[in-house]
Amino acid sequence: LETRPKAVKLVRVHSETPGAPWDSVVQMARDNGVAVRIGAPDQRDQRGNRGGRETERTGAGLATVEPPSPIPLEYLWNTEEESTGLWLALDQVQDPQNLGAIFRLAGFFGVRGIVLTKDRSASVNATVCDVSAGGAEHVPFAVIANLAQAMEKAQQNQIWVLGTCERADSTIHSVQRDRNWMLVLGNEGTGLRRLTRERCDQLVSLPPLGAVPSLNVATAASACLAILTAPTN
Repeated sequence: LETRPKAVKLVRVHSETPGAPWDSVVQMARDNGVAVRIGAPDQRDQRGNRGGRETERTGAGLATVEPPSPIPLEYLWNTEEESTGLWLALDQVQDPQNLGAIFRLAGFFGVRGIVLTKDRSASVNATVCDVSAGGAEHVPFAVIANLAQAMEKAQQNQIWVLGTCERADSTIHSVQRDRNWMLVLGNEGTGLRRLTRERCDQLVSLPPLGAVPSLNVATAASACLAILTAPTN
């Protein structure tokens, strides 16, 4: 309602007194001419755009919203600001839950944009938007057919490309922090593709400190972003 009011098609609250947060949502919806309904959702509302599966999570209300649209790749770069920036690129991340979590992380850590691959990748759908908890509304993204070319475009815009690879000799703790970086994360099963790795300016690993040897892509993104955005001494 704050960022794309025209994309909101319906707001439904389950009672006349849903509570202060939903009261403000209802008022904002009405101010923007969005339909508001009172009462328990029917089965279609519960299923939404989730492939026919009902959601287990319940709350005081729900909304029907069109997913955000990608922007052209050339609009994603913004390196004119005085501070250094951070971008993300995802090499065929396929799980919508992971993609939604990454959008949420991007919104939390101030990522300026995300590059998504068109093929063999999750799309930004209702599940992704829901899991992102607002991240998909605040972080712009581009969907491209050729990730290697997109990485080259980033480099032409003074953005260094940082690939994640468990076999890399350097660790993410060694990355120079006074640069614009685009962090590239790979597929849940196979990681970065060979051509993607070859186009990176630097490959880094996230070495484990305990007995568990690996993280899923969303959790790895969280750790990497926390390290790259931590204040420097």
